[in-house]
Amino acid sequence: MATSLTASGDQNLLLLAAVPVLTAALWYSLRKSKFDVDSIRGPPSDSWWYGNVYHLLGAPLGELEREWQSQYGDIVRLQGSFANPVLLVMDPKAIQYIFQNSVDNFHLDRERNFFSEVLLGNALPVIDGEKHKRQRKILLPGFSAAEVKSHLGIFTIDAAKLVEKWKKSIDSTSQPSAVINTTSDMTKATLDAIGIVAFDYSFNALDDSNNELTQAYQDILFTLFGKPRPQDELALGILRFIPENLVRRLLASGPIPKLRRAQAATKLADGLIARSLRDKQIQASVEHDKSKKDILSLISRAYTSDNEKMRLSDSEMVSTMKTMILAGNDTTSTSLTWALYELAKAPALQAELRREIHEMNTWEPTFKELESMTLLNAIIMETLRMQPSLGTVYRQLACDEVIPLSTPIKTSDGRSLHELPVPKNTKFLVSIESYNRHPDIWGADAGEFNPKRWLDANGKLGMNGYSDIVLEIQAFLFQIIGHLEFAPSAGSEKIVRMGGAILTPIVPDEFSKGAQMPLTMKYAKFE
Repeated sequence: MATSLTASGDQNLLLLAAVPVLTAALWYSLRKSKFDVDSIRGPPSDSWWYGNVYHLLGAPLGELEREWQSQYGDIVRLQGSFANPVLLVMDPKAIQYIFQNSVDNFHLDRERNFFSEVLLGNALPVIDGEKHKRQRKILLPGFSAAEVKSHLGIFTIDAAKLVEKWKKSIDSTSQPSAVINTTSDMTKATLDAIGIVAFDYSFNALDDSNNELTQAYQDILFTLFGKPRPQDELALGILRFIPENLVRRLLASGPIPKLRRAQAATKLADGLIARSLRDKQIQASVEHDKSKKDILSLISRAYTSDNEKMRLSDSEMVSTMKTMILAGNDTTSTSLTWALYELAKAPALQAELRREIHEMNTWEPTFKELESMTLLNAIIMETLRMQPSLGTVYRQLACDEVIPLSTPIKTSDGRSLHELPVPKNTKFLVSIESYNRHPDIWGADAGEFNPKRWLDANGKLGMNGYSDIVLEIQAFLFQIIGHLEFAPSAGSEKIVRMGGAILTPIVPDEFSKGAQMPLTMKYAKFE
């Protein structure tokens, strides 16, 4: 009888122990059925450890996206390390939903963001939610229309300096033209401009070939994020299981080869920023002028603000300035480099733009004059469309979501989905490149460089919401195309577009040299 009772008790214990296991299994089964991300089609992965995301990020931007888009549709299932699903999003409606309708639910990718923090700290590009909104509110006055317009003179001066340097390079040859790596000098010139605009400080990068800051930040984003190896993706997968504080300590000081340059650049920038902020705070204490809205003045005032909600901490203050150096400089120089590339391939369009510039009869155009230049602005808009600085954006879901789709997708079992239920923590690669070249938005010629698409029936183009980036591109193109003529070179005809963090021009057989855009240039004719 005792044996029977013991056996019965053991069975009851087994049943009790099985309840949570069965419940978890049922929950997982129902959840998997509800979301069914595995049924989304995509290319096979040859490795459970590494997945196949690195194939996409290591290929020329847009190459695999277009291939997979034609095979699987606008939503493609990839695999990260340990076979974790990663969704490549190319559907226009889904992309609009992610960045406009439900932006608070799509956070930055946790693991990739750790690497960005090494370079930028806790600044706007690497924070989410309320912290992001708070910093944005503090800095917004520095990007007002009036403040942006006040920078035009600085951009014009630095653009003219760049033109003079290139003219000297042409003069130094015995030929009427010279092949110059435009990327290198463009980066230095825009770094000088952002130094004055944001820091009220001259980096003197264009004149000083040994400038420490220039060398530290040259190709830093491509070094950190470009062309990832399989083991890089595996490392990101492992970081998912490590506490955040431990990850940050490891990446901030650990002997990781890919991070050494980022750590060195951060140390150099920190020292420069500390000096600039100290000088600005001394100046502010003397002037007591709260009307100044340049970035450095705003940050200095926010640091000493009596309002706790509007006060920046030491780390926030330094991180914001590092972001200004990197993002402000790299984004502008990248767009300008690709604009010259497109114009070099289109000599008739380049000549038409030059005529528009010369018709202004000035080398110091006003904001209104730049705004009135239809072709110049259409070329800028088309460059930003065809050559987006950020070709791919990483996101991670903070909660369960149902994402609307422009076009239904076919699942692996033949179903048609008009919307996509996706579980919390799902990772996304959002393809800005694919959105910008999607035929449903831009028409059959979506893959062609055609600035005239931006003009209305009356040949007019309206540009609202000016930023420093657009104004700087206007000022630089005005000077550069007005004085110089560009044509392809043997190197530029081989150029491939590499993504990762920022769109980088690479000469394939000179990969180790990093970003290059060698173009043939000569003096422009004045008609």
